[in-house]
Amino acid sequence: MSQNEQTAPAPDLIGQVAGKFGYRDLLGMKIVTIHEGIGRVTISVDERLMHPQMIVHGGVIFTLADTAMSMALISIFPPGTSVSTIEAKVNYLLPVREGELQAEATITHRGRSIAVTEATVFNIVNGERKAIARVLGTFSIRVPKAE
Repeated sequence: MSQNEQTAPAPDLIGQVAGKFGYRDLLGMKIVTIHEGIGRVTISVDERLMHPQMIVHGGVIFTLADTAMSMALISIFPPGTSVSTIEAKVNYLLPVREGELQAEATITHRGRSIAVTEATVFNIVNGERKAIARVLGTFSIRVPKAE
């Protein structure tokens, strides 16, 4: 099997991942892109995502970024590969009260068992897009053994 065949994503990767991801449904996340080392995930802002000061809870923003980073990784590994967050750092830049959140992630470094990713989370309101958080994540990678 060539390197390209090993790393090619499954034809309906978004559907496969979404079907196994109950937490996505709970929050209302939408997986937009899982392709060639890029992950994009969105969520519409509503009251369910707010803390008492009526801004989006930081945990929601981090979850969106973490999911996008995972999707970026899943896109470059063979089916069945497990990726797990082992460390992350988030910088919150601006509060969010309305609109849509979109996380875009890319891979910074890929090793055999560890990868480093980064994501920017944007708030989109009336067509204007502002960066509201930056996240750096380290992931454990477990590729299934070839039979």
